[in-house]
Amino acid sequence: MNEQVPFAIMSDREKYLFDLQGFIVIQGMLTSDEVKALNEGLDANHDKRLDDGNRGASGAMAGDHPRGLYTGMLTWDKPWCQPFRDLLTHKKIIPYLNTLLGRGWKLDHNPFIYTASKGTEGLNLHGHGMVNLSGSRFYAYQNGRMRCGLINCQYQLADVNPGDGGLCVVPGSHKTNFRIPREIAIGEEDQEIVYHVPMKAGDLVIFSENTTHGTLPWTADNERRSLFYRYTPMYLHYTGGEYETSHPDWVSELTEAQQAVLQPPYVYNRPLVEDDGETVVQPRREGE
Repeated sequence: MNEQVPFAIMSDREKYLFDLQGFIVIQGMLTSDEVKALNEGLDANHDKRLDDGNRGASGAMAGDHPRGLYTGMLTWDKPWCQPFRDLLTHKKIIPYLNTLLGRGWKLDHNPFIYTASKGTEGLNLHGHGMVNLSGSRFYAYQNGRMRCGLINCQYQLADVNPGDGGLCVVPGSHKTNFRIPREIAIGEEDQEIVYHVPMKAGDLVIFSENTTHGTLPWTADNERRSLFYRYTPMYLHYTGGEYETSHPDWVSELTEAQQAVLQPPYVYNRPLVEDDGETVVQPRREGE
């Protein structure tokens, strides 16, 4: 039997830390049963692993071989697709998305998984805060509310211990006004400002796309398994995906909330996902 999923809120402590750092770690976001089901789905589809084409790590980020990449988990054969579909609007993530993106948000392109074995290369630090005027990745605070463009939700399906490698960030860089120098981005200088994010299986890290982030080369004997879901406000199209203009037949199998987050970007009369997981339609207000 699955462990009960409690109702969640984004606490004042978490709001403070996200505003300060540009990221937060939520421990125990997934239950042990949820982690097991996701890993079983991955194991059953090991033949779908690809080499990540986003290479080019250099300096201290270089490695012997590329990261592994899985995509298309939402359309894997049943029952393997189901735990990935369940994460689309997991009741524990909804309040965080409502707080960071505002009521009304959408999945931006397909979820994906990065894997790594010992010796796998990293990825140079990227994301440049407020350097560029961009409506697609930004961070703002106004009238007591935080708002972001694209945000990343990275679930760990295996432990990431200190020194193992994987996700690293520069805390506070979501507000910087200067582009990161190359010697820092490739890990050759000032690495004391770079924070490696250790986590346990089932933990979640949420970070803004404009928070400077990258991947350290993987040094552990166990496999890295990092699962990404990326969301944008309801009006924003960042990378996009195959569900942006039309829905395939299988989408009818999803819940109302899950279908809502696969909608294309628009505002009027859009189904919104409430903190309790229910959907409501936001009507167009008079004069708009």
